[in-house]
Amino acid sequence: MKRGLLVLIVALVVVSGTRAQSNQGSGATVRKSPLAVYAGTWIGSFDGKTWLTIKLTLQADQMSGAIQHPRHLEFNDAGLLKSVSEDQTTESVQNAEVNPNGLLLTTKDPDTQETNRYTMTLTGESTADVKMSAMKIPPGMPKIKPWKVTRSVSAQRTP
Repeated sequence: MKRGLLVLIVALVVVSGTRAQSNQGSGATVRKSPLAVYAGTWIGSFDGKTWLTIKLTLQADQMSGAIQHPRHLEFNDAGLLKSVSEDQTTESVQNAEVNPNGLLLTTKDPDTQETNRYTMTLTGESTADVKMSAMKIPPGMPKIKPWKVTRSVSAQRTP
């Protein structure tokens, strides 16, 4: 009886070890970064022209990139873009992290060295809304609506 029990225990240990090894083999799932879905070039249009370009590149688990936009923006009473200036600035991405609201991008303005924050929320596989986060709005100014951006099909998406 004891010998039968010992054989059963050894058999269970061998089977368990074999299953553990097969789960660690080539069939193991590769962990995908939650930042990966945001990688690529995103374009925002106003009056038929590109006014906003967001380029995000994923390397390992770090997102880098830049946001290019007009230096001066005007909004109407509904919080929508009214006009954009011709002169552009490019802010470099200092940090990118996924939170419950989407992708929080922290950027730095090269001229003023000011830090800006934007939240990018996916609305589809190749569409997203972008809004300025933690922005002080002057009294009487309407709340700014999110900007619609589309992933550029000509740019390769980084997996």
